Amino acid sequence: MKILASFFSILFILGLGNFAHAQMGPSSGPKFYSDFNPVVGGWSEYQMSAKGEKPMKMKVAIVGKEGDAYWYETVMEGGKEGKIISKMLVSGNPNDQKNVKRMIFKQGNEPAMEMPVGMMPIAQEGQEAKGKIVDKGTETIKVPAGTFKAQHLQYRDAEEIVDVWVHKGLSPYGLVKSKGKDFEMVLLGYGTGAKTLITETPQKFEMPQIPERRPKRR
Repeated sequence: MKILASFFSILFILGLGNFAHAQMGPSSGPKFYSDFNPVVGGWSEYQMSAKGEKPMKMKVAIVGKEGDAYWYETVMEGGKEGKIISKMLVSGNPNDQKNVKRMIFKQGNEPAMEMPVGMMPIAQEGQEAKGKIVDKGTETIKVPAGTFKAQHLQYRDAEEIVDVWVHKGLSPYGLVKSKGKDFEMVLLGYGTGAKTLITETPQKFEMPQIPERRPKRR
C-alpha cells in the first residue's frame, strides 16, 4: 500500500499545473511567457496566489550543468503535500518535452525517484495554442523583492489575457510579476549560488503491480 500511495503522490506532483489553470503550464510548474535563460547558480523565488487556493511559494533555479544541458530545479512549498522538488536535465526550455533528458522528484522525506521522461505531462513543441504577445513598453514595478525597470508584455489568446513583467537580469526566466484574471505571481527574492536540494542517489521508479481481483465463488 505504501508503494501505491507513493505512486499516487507522484501523479499529483506531475499534475501540479492544476494549481491555477490559467497560469500553470503542462509541466510541474507555472507557465512562463518569457525566454528561458539558464545561468548556473541563478535562482528566483515567487509567491503564487490563485482564486480559491491557498498561496504557495515556488523557487526555480539552475543547479548544475552536464555538457550542453542544464539541471533545472523547482521547489514548491505551501501545499498539503509538503515540500515537493522536481529536477530536470534540459537542453532548452523545460516546457518542451524533447528538451527533457532526465527528471527526478522528491516529496518531503520520501526517497528521491527518477521518473521515465515519457510520464511527464509536458506539451510537445507546437501542441500548445499559440497566442499573441503585445509589447506594452518599459515600466517601473515594485514587488517584495524590490523595484525593477521591467518590460511589460501582454499575452492574449482565445481563453485568457496575462500581463507579464520581465527583467532580463534575473535567471532562469527573468520574471518579476505575472497577473491574470484569477491569479498572481510575484518575485520574492533572487540571487546566485543555488545548489540542488536533492543530494541523494535517486531510486528508479517502477510502476506498482496492482493485484488482480478475482470474482468470488458462489
